[in-house]
Amino acid sequence: MLLAVFVAAIFLFATLGSSSEISVTQTLHKIDLVASVNSINVDSGWSQEGGITRGGALRLSLDDLRVLTVQDGTLTAEYGSISACIDFAKPNACVLLADMLGDAVIWFALVPSDVLAGREILTLSGLVDMQANGDEGILRNGWVVKLATPVKRECGDSATSSLRDFITRFPDQLSKTIVNLTTDNAVSVKCR
Repeated sequence: MLLAVFVAAIFLFATLGSSSEISVTQTLHKIDLVASVNSINVDSGWSQEGGITRGGALRLSLDDLRVLTVQDGTLTAEYGSISACIDFAKPNACVLLADMLGDAVIWFALVPSDVLAGREILTLSGLVDMQANGDEGILRNGWVVKLATPVKRECGDSATSSLRDFITRFPDQLSKTIVNLTTDNAVSVKCR
């Protein structure tokens, strides 16, 4: 009986097909650390293919003077509509987003830094939902970012009553999320 209810729920979500809904089977990745990367050192055979790192370690020197090592076999992002950073030579060209367990990276993404204020902010796609009593925002690709209190909402003459109202009216591609690299949380959302 329980299995039938679960299958019916999956079918219901699959047939609704709204563009701002999250897939039932999507894995959420909570981002604990957001940091500009001063330098990147990779082992010669290193790659990130199929959602996992292979061929050695990746060492990241962060702008807060920490050095993190991403071990072989660490889970990597499925970037979707967000670009992956490929410029490992230029200082601060990449921003690290990571799900941490203590000092260990258990999942990560490397995205290009913002052109104008790359060491201060990171612009991501718009939110599609919230969780944890409004403390966390969810992006379409399943990345979960911490939310500042309050999150500033900017959309010209379009007033919104709350962040939930903003997400409902301007989800995903209709807005963008601004993450502060010092506080590691989303501080504002802007409609496009």
